[in-house]
Amino acid sequence: MSDIALAGIGIVIIFFAMVASCWIYVFSYLFTELIESYLGRSKFVSSNRKALSGLGLFGKTVRNGSIALMFLFPKLCERRGLIEKDELLNLSVHLKRKLLAPWITGGVLCFAMFVFWLLVV
Repeated sequence: MSDIALAGIGIVIIFFAMVASCWIYVFSYLFTELIESYLGRSKFVSSNRKALSGLGLFGKTVRNGSIALMFLFPKLCERRGLIEKDELLNLSVHLKRKLLAPWITGGVLCFAMFVFWLLVV
């Protein structure tokens, strides 16, 4: 493959990673507090809200990412006592998809950049 084609692939991956990161920031700004209201009994959510509420958009993004991790590993969070049993069922499927889609897309694109770096460099 030529150098120009490899550079084009790299630029496309980086562009979509930037779009995904903007998507994460916009979603975090709009929906973090709404999702946290559904998970009010969780010690993990309440402690993150207390600790990170003063950091603005960056704090909301970290709180949103921690909630996304709770949905990706629910059994681990239940065993550690971070959430109560079946608390994650309170959130509607529509909001779950909106929560997880940007984080999964960003993770896949980050993995694609890593593989691209390993194969090209």
